[in-house]
Amino acid sequence: MKMKNDFRGGLIGVLKNRFVLTGIFGLVWVSFVSEIDLIYLIKSQQELNELKTQVNHYDLKISETGEQLRALSSEPALLERFAREQYFMKRDNEDLFRIVASVADQPVK
Repeated sequence: MKMKNDFRGGLIGVLKNRFVLTGIFGLVWVSFVSEIDLIYLIKSQQELNELKTQVNHYDLKISETGEQLRALSSEPALLERFAREQYFMKRDNEDLFRIVASVADQPVK
């Protein structure tokens, strides 16, 4: 019992110290009250991680597009196929018919 009272007395004595109180107040202020608090820092870190993921994704897309450009630049037949498939280009003596399927035309499962 006496040990418990000694602990409470020691804790109260520490809390009465103005330096400890100032430190606790400062930690609470920095953690929860100021503009740049812990919640803001956590959200900023999550946003940074998402942006890094996007950068990696776009770097991969850029490298794939670069490889595709090199392939198209070196092979005229591949360039013609790409133009026909992606941009629906045709030769002078051809007719091009494009069939577009909408979602409503799909059978329901």
